[in-house]
Amino acid sequence: MVGGCYELVEQIGSGASGTVWRAHSQATGEQVAIKLLREELVPQPKAVTRFVQERAILAALEHDSIVPVRELLTIGESLGLVMELVPGGSMRDVLRANGPLTPAEAATVMAEVADGLSHAHRLGVVHRDLKPDNILVRNADALDTAPGVRLTDFGIARVVDAPPLTTTGALLGTPNYLAPEVINGGRPSPGSDVYAFGMVLYELLTGRPPYGGHTPRSVFRRHVETRPRRNPGMPDVLWRLIASCVDRNPARRPSADALGEALRAVAVRLGAAPALPRPPRLPMQSPHTRPRIPTQRRRVPAWHAITTVATAFVLIAVALVALEWPGPGDRSQAEVSRPTASPGASTKTKGTKQNRAAAPVETAAAGLTANRMVKPVPARDEEPDGREAKVAPLPTAYGQAQCTGYQWKFLQPAFSNTCFATGPGIRISGGLRSKSVTADITLTLKDTAGRQVGEAHTCQALRFAPEMSERTCGPVELKPSRGKRYVLVQSWRVYDDDGTAIRGEAKSAEFTY
Repeated sequence: MVGGCYELVEQIGSGASGTVWRAHSQATGEQVAIKLLREELVPQPKAVTRFVQERAILAALEHDSIVPVRELLTIGESLGLVMELVPGGSMRDVLRANGPLTPAEAATVMAEVADGLSHAHRLGVVHRDLKPDNILVRNADALDTAPGVRLTDFGIARVVDAPPLTTTGALLGTPNYLAPEVINGGRPSPGSDVYAFGMVLYELLTGRPPYGGHTPRSVFRRHVETRPRRNPGMPDVLWRLIASCVDRNPARRPSADALGEALRAVAVRLGAAPALPRPPRLPMQSPHTRPRIPTQRRRVPAWHAITTVATAFVLIAVALVALEWPGPGDRSQAEVSRPTASPGASTKTKGTKQNRAAAPVETAAAGLTANRMVKPVPARDEEPDGREAKVAPLPTAYGQAQCTGYQWKFLQPAFSNTCFATGPGIRISGGLRSKSVTADITLTLKDTAGRQVGEAHTCQALRFAPEMSERTCGPVELKPSRGKRYVLVQSWRVYDDDGTAIRGEAKSAEFTY
């Protein structure tokens, strides 16, 4: 029993901020829905404020297409919202049970969604989390005539003129429906709701969101750099509406009010059109990667653990021998000789000083780790047969290569490294680290005014293994004019397993030749 007169019957939903229960009112005898704030959020002032704000927003947004709120309950140290129970469930439930909607059904449902959004936008409220889970219907069997749509979950909604509750740089919302300007740090607006509207309309017609089946980072990148692909059989008029909703420029997107009028006309025109065939489910990862391991813990036989440990010791021993790791008697001597070794020196016999190439220091970027990794640079004749080609050591006539180290940029699927060295000319090279993709790398030397110097060098169709691997381009030698300052620009195109091309660019520090 909660609130003195509500008996919880069963949980019917959950979200980031709370769980939703079907409840029975002993005072009136009716069925209601109660949203309870999650226990772990009770000590967080912002979460409590946002929960109370949802009640205030819903109370102000009285509209047939927005779920009405009855009262706010205090339940011990927690809170609860009593709302109208919408018996038909969410559009997510409908999609799971029946698959894609017919064009008329999708148009009718989304026309009522547009009505609710239009009312909220007129009052200065941005929903910020429009998705099928937050679209409830009273009658799931009459979606093309009277679905009785109710918008819900205004828990992260934003009043346009109010100060934000979100920490700077934080993203609130569901990745599959976030507008690119929000991903790039812009403030949510009615236009960002319209973008999500287009994504939801696409999903109701096809059974899945445009970028479903990918990691959140990959989804963010697609929102920013690509546009949804049209499914075969999608009616022209609905595709044009979706394309206008997901326009890169929020100012060119239609208003929610205009969308409602257009969709009602579309529903009449496409009344007899069948639903699109259900598309094949996208894999969560590249088909070349290993299958996903279930989260359930499996019992591992004791002999398997013993053999695994033994194998690990053997592999470590083999690796130490292959790298000519100094033994206990050679350690101090090897450590003394290593800093003064020349890059091109060859390995001597055991018992003498070993001249090893100074290993370049690389830093893992993107906040993944702050550890510095030291890797030996193999000589030309020690490189594997084309699998993990490293940047070849520069000849002694050139100075030491200056590299940026492998760095990651937001929304990029690869780490990049850019290197140059000066001597008789300028020797340039570049590299990428990624997995399960194909990439083209172009190296261009420019002066500080941005003018290209010499010819650009391109390495095409570099294939990356399913595990994280490295591919390089170069080295290439150029002989520009002396006494000037230059910068090396490494640009690339990375092609995902679905053929999407992602562009990127990195620059070296400016240098004088």
